[in-house]
Amino acid sequence: MKRLFCKNVLGGLALLVMGTFVAVPVVTASDVAGAKISGFVDASFSKADNSNSTFSLDEVEIDIEKELSATVSLRADINYRAVDADTAGNDLSFEELIEQGYITVKLDKIGTGVDLTFGKFNAPIGFELLDPVDMYQYSHALVFDNGVPTNLTGVMGAYTVNAMFDVAAYVVNGWDNNADGNQNKTVGGRLGINPMPGVNVGLSVITGIESTASTNKRTVFDIDATITMIDNLTVGFEYNSGTEDNASLVTTGTDADWTAFLLMGHYDLDETYGVTLRYDTFNDKDGFRLGNSLDETQRAFTVAGTMVLGDGAGLLAEWRRLDSDQNVFNGSTEDSSDSFAVEFTYSF
Repeated sequence: MKRLFCKNVLGGLALLVMGTFVAVPVVTASDVAGAKISGFVDASFSKADNSNSTFSLDEVEIDIEKELSATVSLRADINYRAVDADTAGNDLSFEELIEQGYITVKLDKIGTGVDLTFGKFNAPIGFELLDPVDMYQYSHALVFDNGVPTNLTGVMGAYTVNAMFDVAAYVVNGWDNNADGNQNKTVGGRLGINPMPGVNVGLSVITGIESTASTNKRTVFDIDATITMIDNLTVGFEYNSGTEDNASLVTTGTDADWTAFLLMGHYDLDETYGVTLRYDTFNDKDGFRLGNSLDETQRAFTVAGTMVLGDGAGLLAEWRRLDSDQNVFNGSTEDSSDSFAVEFTYSF
């Protein structure tokens, strides 16, 4: 697997550099050498109920950013995740290896400037971010895993109206689709509001036909908020409501509806240590999103401790309790599951 990973990453880097020369002929070798390179390594030890404990290299990412001019820039995130690894030994796909890859053009003659992004980018919806170095916990919340897309491929425009408001709108292939699976496009947007220092609120919507086998439209509304008004304390909130036409797996012929909620608090005890509490729920009353085809509500409570080891290095320990009102764990015999993880991350 190590050889496979190195082969794919080196191949991806080579393709990126070749693509840069082909797509933008004016770029020279010295320009490429001047690109900003960053990334991270994420490793862990974890144990869940009724499963083996395991050490794991969870993720490795290399991010390449380059300003081609005062108004044009590009970015590529080359990423390996253990969850994407093919145990049969087959090569990882291009879509799995490239988390993001886009070019941004700043239209600076329109107001304060419109940033037009074309390619594959992280979905601008929800409170939690994808990469572990941007998280206070080892696990993501239920709403992140089931209620919102992770990445989008298409075009997005972003505009800062003033110090209080910013907007983004996009037209994309669909949820986590590098290539479109039907003839319809998914559209969405986010309104960011900063009503006072230390408070940031986002109102998001995304809608489109996601299935290749039907014309059912999926629509999600999401509200996220980050509050940092108190020194050393970060509070996060998210409410998510979604529906998909005629997709209920509980009552045939009706729409599938779901709602989700997240509340998180992280407090830095000092420059080294911190503690995080998170509570989240997901009500999947039509059995469409949690994967169990049941009228089900899951709840999760997470406690995590963080420690800064040095520049770019961090250690995290997490305990998570996941409950359901149905027996969906341990071979559908139990209604709860506990997990524990220790995670090491290093970013450069």
